Formats: sequence, structure tokens, C-alpha cells
Amino acid sequence: MKKNLQLIMLSLLISSTLMAQQSTNVQITELNAQSFKQKVWNFDKVKSFTRIGNLPIILDFHATWCPPCKKLAPHLQAIQNKYKGKLIIYKIDVDKEPELARLFKVEAMPTIIFIGNKTSYKSELGYREYAEFETLVKTNFFKK
Repeated sequence: MKKNLQLIMLSLLISSTLMAQQSTNVQITELNAQSFKQKVWNFDKVKSFTRIGNLPIILDFHATWCPPCKKLAPHLQAIQNKYKGKLIIYKIDVDKEPELARLFKVEAMPTIIFIGNKTSYKSELGYREYAEFETLVKTNFFKK
């Protein structure tokens, strides 16, 4: 009986912890061409890259069928949660938005675009473990 009670208590503790973690997740928005023009760069009005806003932006060019993209997704979510209010992550499905992929010369997935200033960006190709990905975030956005 005591073991059953301990198992029930442990299960409740794990469940409540997971629920608390899920409720603190910051939503990562999937962009289409129209929302991209409103939130990142209106390439119809300004031909050379000129980003909108001031917060650092990470663009995740991905595909639903791409295994490395799926592996990277939890890292992106963890970064978005950790740097809440300090950066924004947007996802772009290359199959749904080929025009946006062409703008950034995306040829393979995942391709991550780091946008830190108004007129330039840096591109990184491929999956990274969380620690390496966070180092890229710090290097691109939070150098001291």
C-alpha cells in the first residue's frame, strides 16, 4: 500500500511539473508570406533586406518531412522560452512558402537565419545539439 501511494504521489508530481512547463511555453509562430511582410521584412516595398522591429529574430526554415527539423524543434522551443521577450523565433515551412525560401537562398533544411540588425543576417545550415545552438544564439545576439 505504501509503495502504491508513493507511486501515485510521484506520478502527480511529474504530471504537475509537465503541465507547468507546458503552460510556460512561448508560442512559436508559423509565418506565411503575408505575415512575414508584416513582422520581418516587407520585400514588396523595400527591395534590399531591411528588417522590421528591434528584437533579434530567428527564422527556422523547415519542412514537415525533415527529420533534422523535427529534432531541432524542441531546441527552438527551449530557446524561445529561455529568451522570452529578448528574441523572437518564427517558423517557415519551405513547401508552403517557397518564395520566402528563395529570398534567403534556402536549399536544405533546417536552415536557421539569425537577424540581429536592420540590414543583414547570418545563415546556419543543419541540426545542432542544444548547447551548440544556444552558443550560436549568444554569439549572434548577446555578445558582451
